[in-house]
Amino acid sequence: MDLCFIVDSSGSIRDNNPADGSFDNWRLQLDFLAQLVDLFTIAPDATRVGAVVFSEQVNLMFALNTYEDAESVKNAILGLAYLGQTTNTPEAFRVTREQCFSSRNGDRPNVQNLAIFISDGVPFPTNRKDPALREAELLKNTRVSLVAIGVTDVIDLDFLRTISSPPQVQGQNYFVAVDFTALEEIRRAVGEGTCEVVQGISCFTDAVVVSWCGDACLLHWYHC
Repeated sequence: MDLCFIVDSSGSIRDNNPADGSFDNWRLQLDFLAQLVDLFTIAPDATRVGAVVFSEQVNLMFALNTYEDAESVKNAILGLAYLGQTTNTPEAFRVTREQCFSSRNGDRPNVQNLAIFISDGVPFPTNRKDPALREAELLKNTRVSLVAIGVTDVIDLDFLRTISSPPQVQGQNYFVAVDFTALEEIRRAVGEGTCEVVQGISCFTDAVVVSWCGDACLLHWYHC
């Protein structure tokens, strides 16, 4: 598949870091996304990965055809710079649609497209909510399956559900973590939900992840 991560880099992420500095929410988010990469076989003829980072400004940080192996993709994710501004969610969806899923940036017409969106809150200012919903629909209407992940109790569950792909069921197409330290707890569920959104199949056995690329079924050991 062609996979684009849509990564929230708004100010609230580090604003809510613990006072004792025991962990960094931005780093926990990047670690989580890098671990998700292990669910896929990364190669030019298998899964390609791109990343859009959004705050007030929105950037395609690397394209689907930038990196050709898992380690390079993971290193690029772990090296993403923190922005720390407002939350321009509609622009994040637009850039994902127009730039990440673009043939000039490596999007392929004959494979499935998947976007994984992660945010710790809602579009801000609040008048960006309706434009964000419209842009999410436009993204899904361009043959993109969308999995949404909300972190913290500030998220809007209805918004998270609406932007996700059908059947829009919590634990399948959209996910919630109480804080960034709890992302690890939902990683397995996100992996399985991702497979179900894209192929309509259950991907997990007790110790194995099954990821799909076209008609090829590839097995990877998954360490829970």
